[in-house]
Formats: sequence, C-alpha cells, structure tokens
Amino acid sequence: MTAARTAKRTAGTSPSKLIDQVLRARVREPVHFPDLSERRALKLSAVPHYTARAHFELWHKRMGTPDFSERAGIFTPLYYVDFETSDIELEPRAMLQVRGETQLAKTLDADGVVDHLVREGRHVVSRRDNGDERLVARAHLINVFTRFDADPARRRVTELPGYLGISGVPARVIELPTLQQLLPAERPPDGIESDVRVWHYGQTDPNRHVTSMEYLRMMECYVAEVLHRRGYDMRQLYFAAARMVYRKPCFRGESYRRIAWLRTEQPLVVAGAFLKGGDPPDARPAVAVELTLRQHPDEPGTV
Repeated sequence: MTAARTAKRTAGTSPSKLIDQVLRARVREPVHFPDLSERRALKLSAVPHYTARAHFELWHKRMGTPDFSERAGIFTPLYYVDFETSDIELEPRAMLQVRGETQLAKTLDADGVVDHLVREGRHVVSRRDNGDERLVARAHLINVFTRFDADPARRRVTELPGYLGISGVPARVIELPTLQQLLPAERPPDGIESDVRVWHYGQTDPNRHVTSMEYLRMMECYVAEVLHRRGYDMRQLYFAAARMVYRKPCFRGESYRRIAWLRTEQPLVVAGAFLKGGDPPDARPAVAVELTLRQHPDEPGTV
C-alpha cells in the first residue's frame, strides 16, 4: 500500500481516533549515484533520502506542511535518529523497497504528567536479489512536537489541538533517549578540537537551523581524523550505524567545536558531541552522536 492510499483510507476518521492510529507506508525509491560509496554501498548519511517519503510525506499528507514563512503553529523537528546501513553492493538507478510505520506517543515526567508528545517512525530499506529480500538500511526516528516560540514553556506541546485534524493525547508511552546514554561524560574525551568551526548557509534547512544530517557528516569527518591519529586504518573501516540526540539547534554563522570519546573496540564505537563556540568541554552539548564503525568483510587486517 502506498502512502497516498493509506492517507485516503483514513480521510473520514474522527480527529480523536486518529491520535492512536498507525500510519503505514510502502514506497519504491531509485538509487542515486551520489549516495553510493566507492564500493557502491549506501552511505550512512544517505539513509534519510530513502526513508523521507515513508516518514515525512505520509505525515504531511495528514497534517499539512509547517508554516516556514511565518514560523507559526506546531511542527515536529527531529529529536532522535538511529540509522544503520549494510555494505552490500547496489547499482545506480536500481529500485529499493521502503516499508515503514509512524505512530504518535507521549512521554511522562517523574510525576506521571505528560511531558512531550512525539511521533515515532521505524523504516526498513531493502532490495530484491534473485527473489530474496536483502536489508540495505534501517531507520528509527523520533520527532517531538513543539511550537515556534522563544519561551521554552510555550514551545512545549502536551495536547494536540483539533485544528490540526487530529486531537487529544496518544495512549502509547515511550521514553526519549538522552545525551547521557550516548556520551561517556564520566571521563575526559579522547579528542577535543582546539579551533572553532562555523556553520554556513548551505548547511541549513527551512526550519532555519542546521539540518540534521550535517551533524552526522561533520562528526564522521572528525571521528575519522581522531581514529587516523590513533593508528586506525580508515581504508578498512566504514561508518555503519549512528545514533543521534538533538538537544539544541545550531544556526548559520554560529561557531562550534567537536569532542569525541572511544567507547568500545569490539565493535568500534565512537561517541561525539557538538559544543557551541565558547562553551567549556564539560558543557551540555547541542547534539550528541554515537558512531559504529565496521570493517569491510573482504578487507585484510583487524580493528
């Protein structure tokens, strides 16, 4: 079933009943040449290109597009992503199958009161190979409902208004991943940038802040440099998985520094964080990134 057909099927459902409905999508996406590595495998940072229609398009068919011009109303920026890609060979323009589902949920504070409303999506990208289905990538995404407002209290959304075409509070409860789960903050980092970098216009999106995958790309570059300086052979390794928590947006013209910790060797996992320019190393980061590296199965040597 395509995303469009799923949306039509729920068109006559009341706003209160839609709050707990699971939206399912199945789409086909062609492989694009820039998304492939030299081994013709899907790059980790390209995974969102193939899950976007399943995760975002179906939702916007239901809710409409955010008002980017006036920065008004409710929207759902990404708070957490968990991506994984395989190292299997793909051909440019080949067709991939994407299956996914999205469902609303709530988080609770220590007193059991609604803290946030969220939208959670889980998606799988695969290809058909001589009749067999092979996993290409998977994605787990969590978007948090918020408002365009300078006041943190007014930004928080704990109940959906009826004008959105969906109203109330979802029954399902989940817990949001935290920075602390990704970062080993109990010990000093293994790498700290001495010079600050700057975000530029080409790294922004219509929400007027740095787009989500720019953090992943910039952290991949930094982690590769840290590992190279420590004697790891980056000819053998590739970024296979990432978990990210977005705590605070960054904007063009702002400076930043990156820090990193080696977490484990088997598998090789590196945690990193983005600090706002001028923040001390022990400050709460704007974004945390955990990267898992694997070795190509047909390459010599060990991690």
